[in-house]
Amino acid sequence: MADIVPTPTPAPPRGLADIPGLKQVGLLAGVAAAVAAAIWLVLWSQGQNYTVLYGQLSERESGQVMDALSAAGIEFKLTPSGAVSVPESKVQEARIRLASQGLPQSDSMGIEMIQKDSALGNSSMMETARYQSVLETELARTIIKVQGVQSARVHLALPKPSVFLRDTHKATASVMLQLYPGRRLEPGQVAAIVHLVASSVPELAASDVTLVDQAGSLLNSPDENAEAAASTRQFEYTRKLEESYQRRIIELLEPMIGPGRVRATVTADLDYTVTEETHENYDPQKTAVRSEQTSNETRKGGDGAEGIPGALSNQPPGTSGAPNIPGAATPGNPAPATAAGAQTVATTGPSSSAQRSTRNFEVDRTLSYVKQPVGILKRLNVGVVLDDWQKVDADGKATTAPMSDTDIKRFSQLIKESIGLKEDRGDQLNVLNQAFKSSVAVGPVEAAPLWQQPWVSQLAKQITGAALVLVVAFLVLRPLMKSLTKPAGRVLASVEEIDGDRLSLSAQGKPIKLAPSFEQQIAAARTLVGQDPRRAAQVVKDWVSADG
Repeated sequence: MADIVPTPTPAPPRGLADIPGLKQVGLLAGVAAAVAAAIWLVLWSQGQNYTVLYGQLSERESGQVMDALSAAGIEFKLTPSGAVSVPESKVQEARIRLASQGLPQSDSMGIEMIQKDSALGNSSMMETARYQSVLETELARTIIKVQGVQSARVHLALPKPSVFLRDTHKATASVMLQLYPGRRLEPGQVAAIVHLVASSVPELAASDVTLVDQAGSLLNSPDENAEAAASTRQFEYTRKLEESYQRRIIELLEPMIGPGRVRATVTADLDYTVTEETHENYDPQKTAVRSEQTSNETRKGGDGAEGIPGALSNQPPGTSGAPNIPGAATPGNPAPATAAGAQTVATTGPSSSAQRSTRNFEVDRTLSYVKQPVGILKRLNVGVVLDDWQKVDADGKATTAPMSDTDIKRFSQLIKESIGLKEDRGDQLNVLNQAFKSSVAVGPVEAAPLWQQPWVSQLAKQITGAALVLVVAFLVLRPLMKSLTKPAGRVLASVEEIDGDRLSLSAQGKPIKLAPSFEQQIAAARTLVGQDPRRAAQVVKDWVSADG
């Protein structure tokens, strides 16, 4: 028996044409899926994070914004709620471009309504309603600029002016605010909105403006003189005053004792009684002459009848009809000496004088009107608690020690002088030293970890996408391409035995029984001779010796 090992002849390479049709379709589908997965991974890793540009827009506003973004070449996404999202790197650019075009616009038109051409036949009532609508819309647009206000609606009740009515109704306004979730308006912001509306409408007082939020809460009190409003203002003023004193004490003592190691409470007693006083004082020591009037009158006796009443005395002397009295003087006869003396007395007669004087003085007068201020501080009660001293020894170990009486007195005097305590007013101060249960100061707010930074997540996304692309390329695409381009395997056949008319060949370890023909035997012999001439010669020699 002889073993003949034929020379392996290379088989022609196998291509797609040699593979069955179903297998071809499967291979092509796998290649296409792998390429598509690789492309998707690349796009996913290079994709940008989107940020909401404007949220809860109406259909009209969303259409205007999308048209403007498309014209500017900015990518965007629209959510079912109406929010428009753009890439993070394009947020500022998109907002600037939209703002330059006046977008987004509200559904209700403001000044644009006036700018539009009005119809020719509009009545005065329509023009008035149009003006009022414009005024309400413009006020709402201004109010939403206030921090914390998401949207606003303004309703104005403007009475029609008339000269035929003596008592007319006043203008009133109602404002409905939609605040952002978790936001609330400060009292100063509420007052600012109320005065803004009142100043924008003629003959509208701030007390006639009502402000309401989306929860139905009244934000302002229309009647500022109401008792409830006055009590609220007084309570807020008292709280602010107490907080001011507390903050002053803590800021003064914390640098010496340590942050978070001082607690202070101040109770202020304020007098809100409104007092008005009028005083009128006169000073008699301070006088001044305002006016003076003097009158002098003198009366003297003349030729009239004087003396003892009677017929003789009532007659004028020297008349023709008068009787001659012996010893009396006559016009032609001079009187004797006694008669001359009597005539002198009669001629001189009695005299009288009168003097009147009127003098007006201005007395010093002081008229004062005093109105006491509201909220006079009547009394202060202050309580301060100080933590123990904290000391660090040479080994770095922290220890605490209570304060001495001298330290407490020193801090008490410092507090009195800093907030202006007055003992005659009845102010009281109580300073207590007590160890705090926990005096650990709150540390600064730490920054976000590195792995939470936006650029880190974007970089990790790109690295993950690149790794997945490589995995698909090396584990999917490469084996598929090798399987398509791999040539047919060589079949090594060996002639194991030639037994009579039977030829046994072994190919890749599997024996194959064949009935060799003459041509196959000649081909096997030629192959054996070409591969191993010595062995072929030995086989021929054995054959010759066997035949004898």
